[in-house]
Amino acid sequence: MLRDMVKLAVKPSAVRWSFKKMFLKYYRQFVFQQLSPTFNRQLSVTRPNLKSYKKFLNYSKVPKVNNDDLVIQYVRGWGPGGQSTNKTSNAVVMKHVPTGIVVKCHETRSQFKNKEIALEWLTNKLDLHYNGEDAVQNQLKRLEQKDKQEKEQKQKKRALMKAAFNEREGLD
Repeated sequence: MLRDMVKLAVKPSAVRWSFKKMFLKYYRQFVFQQLSPTFNRQLSVTRPNLKSYKKFLNYSKVPKVNNDDLVIQYVRGWGPGGQSTNKTSNAVVMKHVPTGIVVKCHETRSQFKNKEIALEWLTNKLDLHYNGEDAVQNQLKRLEQKDKQEKEQKQKKRALMKAAFNEREGLD
């Protein structure tokens, strides 16, 4: 092995370092597999992210927006960015005529993207207006609150178990 390193003009310390990193990586994987064969699956189930929340959300009551009910205006932009934002009509103001809900959007320099974003915001506001507690936004809040409560309960249980162990073993 030393001859090969000399032929390749590689420092022996670099080889030792990379070998050590590789060994530690495989050793950790082996230990985790021995301790808990379902370690990775349990981790993904207990800590859901936004993508996993989407499975539990009910989108059936989200209102559909008709173009006939909308009044769309393109107005001059505002904020930092100089002439490219202040002198172009890329900001979008959408009004839903039946409810009177107004949404203004100037997130990007693109008029088309601003229109899409404004339509999404308007749909969310209409969902809140019509559905209230059953709106997607409120469903998401409830799921996050439920997960937070479960996490706090687990932390309390773990703390009680740790205190009981320390008391039983006389470690305090």
